[in-house]
Amino acid sequence: MKDVAILLHEASGLLRRRFEQAARPEGLTLMQWRALGLLDQQGPLRQVAIGEALEASPMTISDLADRLESAGLVTRATDPSDSRAKVLELTETGATKLRTMRRISEAVFAQVFAGVTERETAALRQGLLKLKKNLGGAAPSAPEKDVQDEREN
Repeated sequence: MKDVAILLHEASGLLRRRFEQAARPEGLTLMQWRALGLLDQQGPLRQVAIGEALEASPMTISDLADRLESAGLVTRATDPSDSRAKVLELTETGATKLRTMRRISEAVFAQVFAGVTERETAALRQGLLKLKKNLGGAAPSAPEKDVQDEREN
């Protein structure tokens, strides 16, 4: 099993690097890209909720929000129910950028999963969900479509 864990770690790093390379010409980091995807899927969100979803510190999310706002990809406003909290919302420019990034991700996924059968993909998905659960992450109980949507972001 140790070799599988090492392969998983190495594959994860390579996948992250591949997405970073693909996103670089668009001026986004993988975390920024993921934040835009969250805002697209869930609508306006507090910075703290984005931080929890991305497993990032408040300082990291504050910096991310600054950069996304400066690029015109999100707006940031004070939460009307808590003046200390900030809410991010995707702009039309951000939505356009996200559509571009989704096209890029489709190309990356096509390359990553070239030669992998649907049966192998299903087995990998089930195994990874079990690993995630064992590691303390909540494995999604959502239908296949939601899991696929997560992969697209």
